[in-house]
Amino acid sequence: MKKIFTLLFFVGSVSASFAQTGARQRDDNRNDQFVKAPSNGAYNKFDTHHDNIYAFSAREMNQKIDKINYDFSMKIKSIQYNRRLSNRAKISLIQKLQVEKGRQIQLVYFKFNNKYNVSFSDHKKI
Repeated sequence: MKKIFTLLFFVGSVSASFAQTGARQRDDNRNDQFVKAPSNGAYNKFDTHHDNIYAFSAREMNQKIDKINYDFSMKIKSIQYNRRLSNRAKISLIQKLQVEKGRQIQLVYFKFNNKYNVSFSDHKKI
């Protein structure tokens, strides 16, 4: 009798835990882009920029760039030492990697120079 009661209790607790995930998923999928303004009854865009502020220091930027350079130099070396590729294919792949490396470094510079970066600009965290 104790085994049956324990089994039913376990099955009930597992089913109850799975039953609660649906409500959480519905809450995560809701659209918070617009909120209703109480004064005039119109919809205004929800944009306070509080969530956009972050800290990205020059040291972190240099570390990211060094990591990108290291990763891409390893990829380039692996292509250079690959015997199965022709010279034309190696050159093409290396050029594509260098373009991708430049794009990723530009993204790091953009993140550092962004107006929401409190480590770079003079404005304070709100």
